[in-house]
Order: sequence, then C-alpha cells, then structure tokens
Amino acid sequence: MVWNYRFGGMILTGMLLINGLSSAHAWGEPITVVTEHSPPGEYLDENGRVTGATAELVRELMKRAGEPSDITLLPWARGYMMARRGPNVALFETTRSEMREHQFRWVGPIKRITGGFFVRRQDGISIETLDDARDLDGVCVYRGSSGGQLLKALGFTNLEQPTRSAQCLEMLMHGRVDTWMTSDIARLPIFAETAYSENEVRLAYATSTKYLYIAMSLDTPDSIVELWQETLDQMKLDGTLAQYYRGTYPDEMIKALSQPGHPDLPWLDSGQAVQ
Repeated sequence: MVWNYRFGGMILTGMLLINGLSSAHAWGEPITVVTEHSPPGEYLDENGRVTGATAELVRELMKRAGEPSDITLLPWARGYMMARRGPNVALFETTRSEMREHQFRWVGPIKRITGGFFVRRQDGISIETLDDARDLDGVCVYRGSSGGQLLKALGFTNLEQPTRSAQCLEMLMHGRVDTWMTSDIARLPIFAETAYSENEVRLAYATSTKYLYIAMSLDTPDSIVELWQETLDQMKLDGTLAQYYRGTYPDEMIKALSQPGHPDLPWLDSGQAVQ
C-alpha cells in the first residue's frame, strides 16, 4: 500500500514536471514589447504609461495571447536594434518592406498609411497620374520631407516648401496651393491643432501605400507568432480593432484593416509564407 502511494506520487510528480516543461517550452521567456513616441498611436500619458490607439490595441492583443509583459516606449533606433538582435523582442509599428522582410517575424498588419496628393473637398481637381500634378497651381510639401525631395528630383517646378506641415494645410485651405502632399495618418495631428476638419480634404491621387506590422525578432518561436497573428485576426473579426481605432484613424483605413490576413505584398511570391 505504501509502495502504491509512493508510485502514484511519483507518477503525479512526473506528470507535473512534464506539464511544466511543456508549458515553459511552449511559451518561452516573456516577450519584450517596445514602441516609439508617435501620437496618436503611441505616447506617454500623464502617469508615464504608454497609451494611444495602436498601443491599446497591442496591449489587448497581449492580454488575450497570455503575454504578461507590458509595453516600453523607447527611441526608434534603440527599439529597432533590440528587435534585430533579440531575443524575444516585438517592435511596433514597423513598415513591412522588401528590405526588412527577412529581418523579422511579422504579425499584422496593424496600420495602413496611404500617401499622396490631398485637395480641398469642394474643389473639382482631378489627378489621374503623377504628371498631372505638375500642372497644378502649387504643390505644398514641407521642406526636407522625403516626398518633397522625390518631387524635386522628378523635376517638379511648382513646389511650395514651408518649414512645417501645418503651413501646408493653411495654404491649401486658403487656396494658395491646389494640393498638399502628405499621408492620411501624418495629417491627423495637424488637423487636431487647427479649426479645420479632416473631412474638408480628400485624397485625389495615391502615390504609395504602406502596411505597418508588429516586427518580432527572428528567434521568436512559430507558436508565438502564430498565436499573436490568430489573436489579432480574431480582434479584427469581432470588431475590437475598429473599437480602438474609431475616431482616431481614417474610416477607410479601419475598414481595410478589419479583414483578417495579409495584404498582397509585391516582393512575396504567391505561394510564399507571409509570417
């Protein structure tokens, strides 16, 4: 009887050890989750806590995935290098590009940025090609921006380049230029600081679309990447993403992101895994 008790205890202890080891192997070390200061998506509140529309979405994703750590705000360069080196680092929000494709594991997308030429909604301006913008009465883009540098390199001679993006909005709304080159996300905080509404302008021609992701270090186990992606996809389907983003980001972006899965990325073959 004593032997049976001990044998049963040995079995029970062995099962607990095996289960514990399996759990530890499945989950590994906690993920270090980092982001940068980039309102309205990520910023520190008055108590020093990372918040913002995207940060709260990621925090809810972490909670549902059983991730115990919290989000740390760091300078972009430092966070980027941490995610490159690992171990167990997740960085958001990161543009997924051909150059970066094999540097990280990817969960997302969690944001879409569309750049292009914005005009006043009441104006009947039509831009069908990039060359059409050459004939407009003024293209405003703030000095030193990559968009302005590109247009200048392409030989645009109708550029207005103030030192601040807010000046471009003022020039557009007062009719001093026909169009403002910016993105649907970059313009949001500028409108928030003025009496104008973002609904007073429209995108006349898109020049680029970028998808932003959570970039996880390459050592992150498949099981974790898959769990985070499945959790995010469910949050899109059940309306959680829309709930966090509504009122902060453009409705068109929210609608596009509310479908699970990955967008078509030109550098990926149709049969290539996109994780």
